[in-house]
Amino acid sequence: MSRQLLSFEQALRWTADFAARQARTLAFDRPVPYLAKVALLAAVYFSAAKLALLAAIPPGYATAVWPPSGIALASVLLLGSRIWPGIWLGASLVNVTVQSSLVAATLMGAGNTLEALAGAALVRALIGFPGPFRRGEHVVRFVAIAAASATIAATVAAAPLAFVHSLESPELLWNWWTWWQGDTVGIIIVTPLILGWAARANPAWTPRKIAEGSLLVCVLSGVMYAVFGAGMTPYIPSVPLTFAILPFVIWAAFRFQQREVATVNALVCAMAVGFTLEGSGPFAQGSLNESLLLLLAFMCTVVTTGLVLNAVIQDRGRAIEATQRLLQELREQTIRDSLTSLYNRRFLQDYLERELIRAKRERAPLALIMMDLDRFKRINDSAGHQAGDQVLVQVGALLKRHVRGSDIACRYGGEEFAVVLPKTTLESARRRSAEICSAIRREAELLRGVTASLGVALCPAHATDAEALLRAADHALYEAKREGRNQVRIFADASGSAGESAEWEAARRQHNTRRG
Repeated sequence: MSRQLLSFEQALRWTADFAARQARTLAFDRPVPYLAKVALLAAVYFSAAKLALLAAIPPGYATAVWPPSGIALASVLLLGSRIWPGIWLGASLVNVTVQSSLVAATLMGAGNTLEALAGAALVRALIGFPGPFRRGEHVVRFVAIAAASATIAATVAAAPLAFVHSLESPELLWNWWTWWQGDTVGIIIVTPLILGWAARANPAWTPRKIAEGSLLVCVLSGVMYAVFGAGMTPYIPSVPLTFAILPFVIWAAFRFQQREVATVNALVCAMAVGFTLEGSGPFAQGSLNESLLLLLAFMCTVVTTGLVLNAVIQDRGRAIEATQRLLQELREQTIRDSLTSLYNRRFLQDYLERELIRAKRERAPLALIMMDLDRFKRINDSAGHQAGDQVLVQVGALLKRHVRGSDIACRYGGEEFAVVLPKTTLESARRRSAEICSAIRREAELLRGVTASLGVALCPAHATDAEALLRAADHALYEAKREGRNQVRIFADASGSAGESAEWEAARRQHNTRRG
């Protein structure tokens, strides 16, 4: 601006007083923390703006990239809309210091504030809670939101330029375009950077990741110097190498999170703007304003490409993880009993065959316990099937408490259960069975008076294959049933008494018919 309607000291005092009154009105519940946040945001906004103005396009009040616009949007998204006085105060103070009047400064500050509030509202409505972009289309929406909200600040700023400084239409349009593009690029570059580093779910870096990130930054910096640096111009044609930057952005998108990708984007843009302001690089053509606007178009392409690609890759990774979890759940459903959460009969058959092969190879014993609940049918008949299911659930929980980490408990079918005990002697299996039987007796009230009969068989003493071991344990179980229930029996060879074997077979067939 070329004129100053009021003194800088007066404008600064009035602006600070007005902002303080507004902040006190809004923060009556917790004034100190709120005012501290407002003051801190205003200071950060003011400092970032003054740094950005070091690279201002003549006459000195417009820049190719306006980082404060990204800071303002990120602040509203993270801290809430009530933080707006900090944006307004910082923007007004900056505009006052750039040869502007108080009226023009406050009006431009209002435009910057409305830009951030409108952008935040659109982000919440179209993308959701602020944070790393979860899908590629969210990045596209964010870029569109940045472009739309930047029109507010550019349009509001055009009013004092038109009326106070009487700019002609072409010059006014050119200033509007510069302002709009600077705010848009500032939002696209800075807001994802702040949101990415503010997210708490980012994983810690491993030494290998640190080494990879350092290599990426070093090589990228060298390529940026080769593309934009004046010292390399006589040796390397810079224009064909411009797109050599994209592989590094793709590298970051594939291997890192959004915060690292946003950091790489910020590094690329900072170096590109710095070299272009010095008059070197592929975009240093014509006037400085034209060069920077051409550079901004390239920067928007690079930044958007990196963010979209990273969001798509992260979304794909989450989809793969969800698919793997679903497959694991489906696998668990195929090998687990839905009622008791114990392993089912299908898993028992596969597992028992594998463990028997291992037991033979290691020459270690393996015990199998078959357990059946006594007079369980009376519970279903008297109290209903729901009560019977509750008893089965409690028995399943009891078995889980009485097995080792190397053992497995299964629901064999109906009210019958099986426990496989690898590397277990016959005496240990007998003791474990007695503990289970006693535990069920102690829980008589919870289990509605149900007791259990258990049969134990050992490999290789009683059988060497899965089917024979199951038959041996089942034989011992029915011995316990025949001897009065609520007890443990060890398998004994029944070949000495044919009548006893036939009686056992008849009892087994009768029980299986009743269970079915």
